[in-house]
Amino acid sequence: MKENLAHGLWLIGLSLFVAFYLAAMPLPGRFEIARPDWVGLMIIFWVLILPERFGILLAFVIGLFYDTLMGTTLGLYGLVFAVLAYTVLLLNIRLRMYPLGQQALAVFFILGLTHVLSQWLKIGLMSLVSGEIHIWPALTSAVLWPWVYGLMRTLQLRVRVQ
Repeated sequence: MKENLAHGLWLIGLSLFVAFYLAAMPLPGRFEIARPDWVGLMIIFWVLILPERFGILLAFVIGLFYDTLMGTTLGLYGLVFAVLAYTVLLLNIRLRMYPLGQQALAVFFILGLTHVLSQWLKIGLMSLVSGEIHIWPALTSAVLWPWVYGLMRTLQLRVRVQ
């Protein structure tokens, strides 16, 4: 009996499409600074759930698409998302053991480090000297992590993404 190895992989593409849409959607006024890192959350989720299918190279390619969406130097978010995927791959077994509250704290630190890395790269590559490192996206992403994880895990199990 042959197994369908690509069963449910469309959910990965759909979730990334929704994450890109939410990342591009404008927010009013001061809420823009606290926008959750939707694409980063999806990368963390899929690397955590399917590390054998979703890895560093795919995260890098997603980062290249994110660079074109945000209008940054090509490869900046590619590198940032590749580092994000690598970090989650290193911590994969530990993160899966943690309850959702501790996972949210780990997501906060991991996304906080990726935002610091992206700011450093923006300063170095784009000569953008702002002096501010915004940690709000990492905080809002960590707060949303339990709900994002629960929703995506339910969808992943229902669609049987393998």
